[in-house]
Formats: sequence, C-alpha cells, structure tokens
Amino acid sequence: MANINLLPWREELRQEKQRQYLSVLGLVAILGVAVGWSIYTYYDTQIDNQRGRNKLLQTEIQKLDSKIKEIETLEKERLELVERMNLIQDLQRSRPQIVHVFDEIVTNIPEGVNLASVERKGNDLIFNGVAESAPRVSKFMRNISTSKWLELGPLEKINDDKDSAAGRKNFLLKTKIDSPTKDTEEQE
Repeated sequence: MANINLLPWREELRQEKQRQYLSVLGLVAILGVAVGWSIYTYYDTQIDNQRGRNKLLQTEIQKLDSKIKEIETLEKERLELVERMNLIQDLQRSRPQIVHVFDEIVTNIPEGVNLASVERKGNDLIFNGVAESAPRVSKFMRNISTSKWLELGPLEKINDDKDSAAGRKNFLLKTKIDSPTKDTEEQE
C-alpha cells in the first residue's frame, strides 16, 4: 500500500472539479445573460405597448379636442341664433307699441302745449316744446303719469320763451316708453 501513488488521481479529480466549476460558471453566465435578455425584452415590450397606448390616447385626445372646438362653434352659433330669435320676438312684440305711444302722445297733450320735437333714444322719449304757461306743462306731465304706454321722467328744463312776451315757456321733458304687457311678461 505504500507504493500506491494518489497524486495523479487527485490531479485528475481537481481538473474534473475545475471543469465542472467552469461549466457551471459558464451555465450560470449563460443563464444570467438569458434572464437579463428576457427581462430586457419583457420591459422593452411593455414600454412599446405603453408607447402605443400613449399614441392611441394622443390621437383620441386630438379627436376630442377637435370635437370640443366644433361644439364650441356650434354653441356660439346657437347663442347667436337665440339672440336673433329674441331680437325678432322683441321686435314682433314692440311692433304695435309705437302706434300706441303716438296715440298716447296725441291724447295726453293738453290744449296750449305745442311740441317742437320728439326724439327717441332707445326706450327714452325726449319732448321739446312750448307751452302757454307752466301749469300747462304740469298738466302734460300729469297726463303722462296716468298713461299706460309712457312712464314719466324728469323735467330737464323749463324757462321763459325769449321770442314771445306772452309768458310762454320752453320745456324739455324726458319720458320712457313703457308697455302694459311688460309687467305681465315679467311675472310669467
């Protein structure tokens, strides 16, 4: 037994273990590269999918933005049409109003009052005239205050007529055009 040499056997065992170690190390390296590659491809695929979803969302957002703009223009057109309809309805309602206003002016002017001009600014009527006396202007104002179609405003000025020596008065009276149906429309 003393003649048995175990060194070559040990050397072979060591070389075999080293080969096994290197092969296991190679397998682990290959396995690591494969796992790394699969993780990389998995996340790359996920990123590509998310980019595709983001692109889809962007195109849908652009479509919705164009629809929103279209809705806004349609809303503006609708508001313009509503304004036009309201204007037409107001004109339709106020069409007989001017006839009633002129009738009220004629019936409410007392004797001795002459109107030089009647000016309309919106719903305001401005009477510029000459009266034989201040009480005639007062009577004109009382008549207007009982009118259904006119609302009495301020007496802007009243002064003596310089061209006449008979005590005539120049006056400027403001009134508003009123409608007896306006109150019932507002209540409705």
